[in-house]
Amino acid sequence: MVFALPGRFAHPLVCFCFLGLAVATQLARAAGTEPLPLTEALKIGERISPRLAAQGAALAAANELVPRAGELPDPKLRIGVDNLPVNGADRFRYDADFMTMRKIGLMQDFPNAEKRKLRGERAALERDVESANLAAQRAGLRREIALAWLELYFAQQARAPLVELVGELQLQLDTVSAAIAAGRQNTADALALRGAGVAAQDRVIEQDRTIERARYALAAWLRDEASRPLANPPDTSVFDHPPTALLANLHEHPEQRIYAEREALARTDAALAANSKKSDWSLEVAYGQRGPAFSNMISVMVSIDLPWEAEKRQDRDLAAKRLLAEQAQAQAEEARRMHEAELRGFYADWQTAGVRTERFEKLLLPLARERVAAALAAYRGGRGELGVVLEARRAETETRLGFVQAQLERARAWAKLNFLLPHEGQP
Repeated sequence: MVFALPGRFAHPLVCFCFLGLAVATQLARAAGTEPLPLTEALKIGERISPRLAAQGAALAAANELVPRAGELPDPKLRIGVDNLPVNGADRFRYDADFMTMRKIGLMQDFPNAEKRKLRGERAALERDVESANLAAQRAGLRREIALAWLELYFAQQARAPLVELVGELQLQLDTVSAAIAAGRQNTADALALRGAGVAAQDRVIEQDRTIERARYALAAWLRDEASRPLANPPDTSVFDHPPTALLANLHEHPEQRIYAEREALARTDAALAANSKKSDWSLEVAYGQRGPAFSNMISVMVSIDLPWEAEKRQDRDLAAKRLLAEQAQAQAEEARRMHEAELRGFYADWQTAGVRTERFEKLLLPLARERVAAALAAYRGGRGELGVVLEARRAETETRLGFVQAQLERARAWAKLNFLLPHEGQP
């Protein structure tokens, strides 16, 4: 909607608006004309993310340790001399005394089978913790990319009403200036329009700063791809998963999985502590070579651990590990409650923003346009004042900006909900 028929478009304020659009267009062409949809932004962000690369390395490292965790330890080679004389006529001779022998042997430790099984399970659980961390990092990354993309999109949308306001104020100023030159209008109206135009121009500059900062935020995830023009956003008015369905699948929350895996790991540590009461054993086989006049010998030794005074050692370790398992369980429950509250809050935000968006679209925007039309008709008919028209136009612009803000709030809540739990239809 404009206040008057088009006049001189070469005025600095109008040139400013068109120059901004031209610069933005040239930047978009320099970066590539292909619009960047949200789905592609998510894929790019995942592909080049150092965060996911780091966590992927941690997962790969944990996975490397799983196969060997339940294996027997390496055997030990033992080489030495037994019963070497240190004085007398045969001192330091290894072939003179019948008790002296050069000895070589192998020793193998045999942790009990249950302990080896638990060690393997523990390594697998450590891998599962890292896997859950990777899933949580990916979900968090996708959510942050989506929020940054939406912030930039709606920052650009908020610029349009401000640019239109600058242009329309300039057109009105041109009309009033012509009327002043013809002696039909006083200069006060021109000064009012010029002041309103400068203020509107300042808001465009401020909005450009907001857009630039939003693009920098997106570039942190997408690098140079963030300079591409954005495609249309997904339909954030639709979310087909009611809170009851989301709450039923809350255990699939990526961060909740981390707590669940940590709890399982703590319980395995407790089982290992309980197993420490059971004896391990080792076997040693050695060959002893004596002097030429004596027979060579073979020795076989078996060693068995004796958990002595378990109440002072193993029982204390077991009690500590069980308490740590209880801690992990309590932390998991605390996280579940926080995630439930978070989910309900996001859903309430999305519903409220949806209601506000609909009210803007169906009630507030039509009323603001009608107010501008009525004020403009009265002013043109000589029955109204320019100040009333300017106030109506300012109110309409603020209403349009409020509509964009409501859409942004709905989109934020949609993104937080949509990337909270894995589900079908996720971008």
